[in-house]
Amino acid sequence: MLCQITSDAGANNSRDFFEGSLLGEYSRILLLGTAACSTLFWGLRLPLTPLGLAMLAGNLVLFGTALGVFFQGFFHLRIPSLLAAGAILLFAVQEEPAIWWSPFVVFSPAVTICVLLGLVACEGIFAVGNGDKSISPWKLVFWVVVLGASIYLIVIPSIDALIEPWRERPTSFRIEQLSPWELLRIRSSKLVVFSTFAYAGACLGSFLNVVAASAPRGEAIALRSSACPVCNSLIRRTDNLPIFSYARLRGRCRDCGAMIPKRYFMVELTGFVIFAALFLYELVTGAANVPGFRHYSHTGILWMILYTKWPVVGIYFFHCLLFSCVLMLGLMEQDKLRPPRWMILGLPLICSGIAIFSPSILTISFGDQTPLQLPAAVPDWLDRAITSGMGGLLGWIIGFLTKSIQLRRGQSSGSLQLAFVLLGVSLGWQTVLSLGLFWLVTAKAIGLSRQPGLRPRWLTSTTLLFAIAMVFHPFWKWFANHLSL
Repeated sequence: MLCQITSDAGANNSRDFFEGSLLGEYSRILLLGTAACSTLFWGLRLPLTPLGLAMLAGNLVLFGTALGVFFQGFFHLRIPSLLAAGAILLFAVQEEPAIWWSPFVVFSPAVTICVLLGLVACEGIFAVGNGDKSISPWKLVFWVVVLGASIYLIVIPSIDALIEPWRERPTSFRIEQLSPWELLRIRSSKLVVFSTFAYAGACLGSFLNVVAASAPRGEAIALRSSACPVCNSLIRRTDNLPIFSYARLRGRCRDCGAMIPKRYFMVELTGFVIFAALFLYELVTGAANVPGFRHYSHTGILWMILYTKWPVVGIYFFHCLLFSCVLMLGLMEQDKLRPPRWMILGLPLICSGIAIFSPSILTISFGDQTPLQLPAAVPDWLDRAITSGMGGLLGWIIGFLTKSIQLRRGQSSGSLQLAFVLLGVSLGWQTVLSLGLFWLVTAKAIGLSRQPGLRPRWLTSTTLLFAIAMVFHPFWKWFANHLSL
């Protein structure tokens, strides 16, 4: 009876699948012996086949896990899962199906992978059955996605590069159509690149929320921790992920349950849209929407990003930051706040400096769309300086003349003028003139309309300018070619 009580207590308090039952102890002994022999076998065959490296790593993990001294805690389930998935993908791309069961069935890749998967399944069931709160469906999905992406984009290409010197090279090549597996790999890689760029916009949008609320009040922006404004509890890192955290917490604080304003989520989503939209119609097209920019014969993610065209990448990020600044000014205007003095002076200087001293950012000349032309002796940087300066001056004039047109009562008067100046110094006087005309027509149409649906609370003069600029930007080159003075 004493032995039975001790055994049950040990089973209930154990943190290891193998210690939960007598079957587990026997399974440990069997796994230790098999993994040790398989490790020795593949270690001896390592000079003969590069694939032996993956088998050696897998069996070492099995041996360490069964021994109970390695890969505990964080690595307890993730390392076997990572190696099992990596081995499956690695051997799946091999042309010889017999490689799964060679050279001996007991030590074959198929058996090792099955044992790894069985170990992961048993450990997962055991952890859930013992009430392990660290394992949740959200965490499980997250780690499956992360591990799968890591294997697919990092592990497999790395192993493929290692075994490349040992492969037989054909004397002649024949162009063949891509297999479904290769198409899946290429398209999923493109999706990962797109998602990375777009989610960077969501992260910037989250930061814009902080800047728009803190900068006009003179509060710290970067040198502080995120906290709930109701209960002042520090926000956990896992609860501070743009878009995902809001959806997972259902718009409420984890500690006090207070509602999180929907504006935070919408601004993060808007930042995502800015980076995603410009990625699709500006970055991967080789800046096809930018007037005066040279045309690339090859475009797409491969030729623009992986074989990096830095002028296009620079244009993309510059325009993303430009539209993000206009969005931030619109947020300040919604809160009836004025931009601080350092922002009014600093942002135009930074944008104009980048446009002047970077040859590929401002590709419009001063005389474009007009019969006026600068002398040929004028250097390019001076042409860009004149274009940017005229754009800033014209933007300031348009903002000054239109600041009396208010879509909401009591809105700040500094945001719209600064937004026009930023667009002028960054895109040229021709563009800011077109945007000013479109904004004036749209604002007048909204002002004359009596439908309340056309005047939501978030719509201000600067927010309207941001929306018009985003719609105008894909057709920038078309307007530049067809609108002339």
